[in-house]
Amino acid sequence: METAQLVQALKERGYRVTPQRIEVINLVMEKLAKRQHPTFNDILNEVKQKMPTISASTVYSVLKLLEEGGFVVSFEHNGRTYYDSASPHVNVVCVNTNRVIDLEDGEITELFRKRGIHPTSIVVKAVCRE
Repeated sequence: METAQLVQALKERGYRVTPQRIEVINLVMEKLAKRQHPTFNDILNEVKQKMPTISASTVYSVLKLLEEGGFVVSFEHNGRTYYDSASPHVNVVCVNTNRVIDLEDGEITELFRKRGIHPTSIVVKAVCRE
């Protein structure tokens, strides 16, 4: 989803669209478009470079808003929360390198759908080649 569409969806739900919210949304959407899996701290640190006065609670509330709206999903690994695209796919968390790799595997998501399950996030922990 494009940032402009996301901002419009938030407006339609009655949320104020502040410069801080737009900055967080832009950053998150940019990272997800690059298939990255930012953590809260990644997002906070990067937004603070452009908006030094932004608070952690503001960033957290925007991420919560995006997740509750179904625009992003989150998953945890080793005490860190990662944010990701809400489109169904498999995240492979490499336990030996702490990398997160996206797999677009229609077979796996189709198996779930055949059983009436519509996954928003599938996380597989694995040992990966370096």
